[in-house]
Amino acid sequence: MVTETMPEKDLDKLDGRKLRTDSSRQKIVDAFLHLLYQGNISPSAEEVAKAANVGLRTVFRRFKEMELLYREMAIAIQNRFAPEAVKPWKTKGAENQLQELLARKATIYEDLLPYLIASQYHRHRSEFIKEHNEYWIAIEQKVLESILPFDRKKEPLLFSAIEITLSIDTWLQMRISRKLDAKQCHDTMKFSLAALLSQYQG
Repeated sequence: MVTETMPEKDLDKLDGRKLRTDSSRQKIVDAFLHLLYQGNISPSAEEVAKAANVGLRTVFRRFKEMELLYREMAIAIQNRFAPEAVKPWKTKGAENQLQELLARKATIYEDLLPYLIASQYHRHRSEFIKEHNEYWIAIEQKVLESILPFDRKKEPLLFSAIEITLSIDTWLQMRISRKLDAKQCHDTMKFSLAALLSQYQG
């Protein structure tokens, strides 16, 4: 083993290098996420290096492909979504829980808006982001299935309509393309949900 043959002073050097490596890596990740949050949806390696106050070669050594940084972005999004996915409901009944779900989503969508815009932009060229999105869509579908008072297979159109109404794609369409503010988006989704639920004849 290394610890049996390497002098302590050399081990200290290795530990120091590891700390510097970890430190520079985190600086790069933080700088990249900061640039995204500022609205730069596709920062270059040069821009990341400048924001992180590290050399360009350091960026390339730590992240040989920018794809690896987009993975960090996906993980940041996941870390915000994951706790909400397992949080118990405060309300009872399908309609109340759907509105509670919408309120949670609206808060997250707005908090992560710059990251979500960047994710949408890159998902067609990043296999990781594509797979990550598919993973979370599957989870969100399971959450919906646990709330709705009908079988998804028996009401596929209604299920899809509710799913789309609650989706990040709908939020981005209203926020970016329609230029609605967060409250207007939330109110529109609430109205749409109520209208869709009124179609259920169960």
